[in-house]
Amino acid sequence: MTVPPALRKALAKVDAARQDRDEAELAQLRERVRELEATNEALGKAIGLLHTMSAHEPDAAPPIHDLDDSSTPRTDLSPS
Repeated sequence: MTVPPALRKALAKVDAARQDRDEAELAQLRERVRELEATNEALGKAIGLLHTMSAHEPDAAPPIHDLDDSSTPRTDLSPS
């Protein structure tokens, strides 16, 4: 079976158009991958910074260990 030259030319045009669309879509997808990778990197850095900052925060209320302070006692411990 032979394909007439006009049909062969039309099929080649269709194939070329499909290939052009595929290449354009591939370029868009590659650009989107670059954008997502950059976003991922920025988020990773932000998370790392938050971890670093939270590791250096002081406790909410430090415990009191000094029992020999100069304040007056709250209860009278002297013998009656």
